[in-house]
Amino acid sequence: MDCRHGLPCPCGSGKKYKKCCLPLYDKSSLQQDSTIHATRDSLADFDDLDMLSNTVVDLIEEGRLDEAEKVSHELLARYPDQIDGIDRLGVVYEARGNNKKAAEYYRKATVFAQSNPGFDQEGIDWYLSKAKQLESEE
Repeated sequence: MDCRHGLPCPCGSGKKYKKCCLPLYDKSSLQQDSTIHATRDSLADFDDLDMLSNTVVDLIEEGRLDEAEKVSHELLARYPDQIDGIDRLGVVYEARGNNKKAAEYYRKATVFAQSNPGFDQEGIDWYLSKAKQLESEE
């Protein structure tokens, strides 16, 4: 008998272990169990990333630029391996009318996209074009 039957699931779902991950638990393979939890954790991180990133857009649309900047910096600190924080800071500075700072962040986004897999040339070109456009308006 597994001693975790009445306890909350360690995956963080809030459900009882026996109703959550126990059916997935394969006693012959602890690696499989840890992979399931790692996948859930990873998905939770991306949900949080998307939520924070979308919050910046909402705050900008509401004209709450100080809050949008703060959330953008949080994105950058919590997810340095993702482009969202860099991109959102560019958008915030552009909304503020600070074209020089916005262009700086769009150039950083260009370098990030060039240096990391998963970005197509069209996206890279967009960041570079946006930076050049804002620099010419400065």
